[in-house]
Amino acid sequence: MYRETVIDGYNLIHKLRKVERAEAMAAMRERLEAMLARYRQKSRRHVTVVYDGGGGPRPHSSRGSVEVIYSGNNKSADRWIIDHVRSVEPRPGAMLVVTSDREIRRHATAWGAQCIDSETFISELASMGITAGGSARTARKAGGKSEGSRSLSDNEVDYWLQLFERKK
Repeated sequence: MYRETVIDGYNLIHKLRKVERAEAMAAMRERLEAMLARYRQKSRRHVTVVYDGGGGPRPHSSRGSVEVIYSGNNKSADRWIIDHVRSVEPRPGAMLVVTSDREIRRHATAWGAQCIDSETFISELASMGITAGGSARTARKAGGKSEGSRSLSDNEVDYWLQLFERKK
């Protein structure tokens, strides 16, 4: 069984759905991290999501139980993931790497990590009842309701619960 799941963040975001220009990348990261927090709860695995760059509100932080890494300005997320897999002792086989990037998969597999592509991971999330949700337009198409009258998704409920738990 895997103890750690390492995710190529932007690769997964772009596979989850077509990126809409109107939606800020920060909002897409927040949505992904909420999904991964739910995945962490259900799988009981340590989850690390890695994004390219040093930009962002936090270079290294934890969103609930999800470790969030920004690779920095001098290293790509791809390189960070490859280096991380190589640094795991003694059993990288206990690590699951989620990416559709062939170079990362080739290196990670060579060092003994298990790999699945982002599309397969999305299917795994869906089988666990974890979805990305959708835009207001998607919600209206699905239920005929406006964004203001739709029910909250599991991810949104978890987000608000975590927010209020922090204030205690």
